[in-house]
Amino acid sequence: MINEPAISPLFVCGIIGDSTAMVLNKSLTGPFKNRYDLVTAPVTTRATLSEAVSQIAQLQTGLQTVISKQLGTVQLTIPALTTLELPATLINIYYLLEPVGGHLLLKRPRYTESMSAGAARVPLDQLNWSNSSPRVMQAKRFLQTGAFPTADQRIDGYQVLEQAQF
Repeated sequence: MINEPAISPLFVCGIIGDSTAMVLNKSLTGPFKNRYDLVTAPVTTRATLSEAVSQIAQLQTGLQTVISKQLGTVQLTIPALTTLELPATLINIYYLLEPVGGHLLLKRPRYTESMSAGAARVPLDQLNWSNSSPRVMQAKRFLQTGAFPTADQRIDGYQVLEQAQF
């Protein structure tokens, strides 16, 4: 395809939480390095969207989940990501997930290479733009208000962090 990006900008994202807290991934790499992020996986043809989001939720959090509903798709444009040689545009398909089993993976085993320092259940009032990805902030708004705006979002002031904020 003409002008097709080498890295897919399309992701599935799982929201596990309620009006008080959210289960999040402590990201160690990528565009949201050193911040809380949703359970997220790039879309591929190897799995359906629902399979992908359920599998990544279990891998990143240790929790088995079922999909409550698909909330919508949001296109994020983050110019700072080009410094990491990543696409500046991320298209995220959000799912609300309900945990049905498993145990929260608070720390990744040392013998595994991971993109995460584990998962955490974080109170919503502790999540902000300094310690969370834009995806988390979208999910927080939904959990607090029930609204899920799907307008495209441009985030010009975003900075990739060198120190962990979790």
